[in-house]
Amino acid sequence: MKMKELKRCGLFLAASIIHISAFAGHLSNFQEPNTPQLVKSIQQHKLNVVQFGDSHTAADYMSNALRTTLQNTLGNGGMGWGMPMYFSGQRLTRFGYDNSNWQPISIRTQVNENYTLGGLIARPVADGATLTIKAKQSEQLQKITVSLRQGAEDSDFQVTDSRGQHFRLGAPIKNNTWQLQTFEAYLPFTITAPHNPQSALGGWWAKNATGSGAVVSALGVNGAQLQSWNNWSNNWKQQLGQLKFDLIILAYGTNEAYTYHDLEQQKQLLLSRIHDIREASPHSAILIVSAPESLKDKSGECGIRPTQLSAFQNMQRQVANQAHTLFWDWQEAMGGHCSMKNWIARGDAARDGVHFSASGYTKFGDMLANDILALAGKSASGGVVASSHVDAHSSRSAVFSVNTQDRAMAHASICNVDEANDCKIIH
Repeated sequence: MKMKELKRCGLFLAASIIHISAFAGHLSNFQEPNTPQLVKSIQQHKLNVVQFGDSHTAADYMSNALRTTLQNTLGNGGMGWGMPMYFSGQRLTRFGYDNSNWQPISIRTQVNENYTLGGLIARPVADGATLTIKAKQSEQLQKITVSLRQGAEDSDFQVTDSRGQHFRLGAPIKNNTWQLQTFEAYLPFTITAPHNPQSALGGWWAKNATGSGAVVSALGVNGAQLQSWNNWSNNWKQQLGQLKFDLIILAYGTNEAYTYHDLEQQKQLLLSRIHDIREASPHSAILIVSAPESLKDKSGECGIRPTQLSAFQNMQRQVANQAHTLFWDWQEAMGGHCSMKNWIARGDAARDGVHFSASGYTKFGDMLANDILALAGKSASGGVVASSHVDAHSSRSAVFSVNTQDRAMAHASICNVDEANDCKIIH
């Protein structure tokens, strides 16, 4: 057997004998059990992703770059989630809104409302109130699932789309619980509330009616923390399961790092939330995006970080390992500790030391998309990168790492998860 073939066989056997957790760029796979399903969805060009988070997500710059890169590679699967109506301080790249006599209600300012996934609701405040959902670019026919709740005395909504299609839209059971209803329409469409004193809308989930391609939904609220989910209605789990996501991203931590928290309580909250998601959507892979570096003061060479930031970031990685999820290290994607001031100097981060500019967020979204594609051996350019086999029954843990600087030479390394420096180069 030729030496080249022996080396190839050695790499295959290494991936087969020990447990391999893929490591691509800044994405680590801590034995996520639904990795095979996620890889299959990517390979079949039919991927449904949702990201929950704070203001980093609410800006929809990073998530739109994630969306754009995935759709350029896998196909445009549709618009994703749209907030129920326009909310000040919130932004969506592909949705626009007009309304007359509708009230926006946010979990950020009113915590005691009956919310569903996302923590934003729209409520008609007068008979005949109208709400128009618009597209900011040309879109195909969209298959739209709306989250709504209605009381027994509420009328059905009346809907008219851009091609003159008229239909009625109502909750299957009008008992003031959040439910999903699906229809097809060309945007823009206008919804009229004839008499709906108890009705509310929680958001629009839009996909191309063809069903193929990638869809990325971004549900972020300024100031949100993971504990904000405690203010959602209890049936959020049912809706999450019905929406059938291939990948669920949790992108929290910045606000927690600026507010004192009992770290062990935060760890248990994150573990509990992952358990809830597994229970609600058992076939979805889960990805924790760690908090990026942020600064509460920009003095000195590196600036001053929030007191709890490092501990919170470490806790997020520990939970990913313990709960067997994917993990994306945002700080490492920035360049590591002491990198925020460089991003500010380049114009890729805001001078508040917390947020990023559109260009900065776009770079991160593109990085994240490429790391997700690499799980299935794909790249945004359409090429193929090294991939790994995941043996969920193995008792040993390792990381299969495609080294950026060696990728062109087809080098890789196998690393022990518990000993980051214990790596062996494979050619």
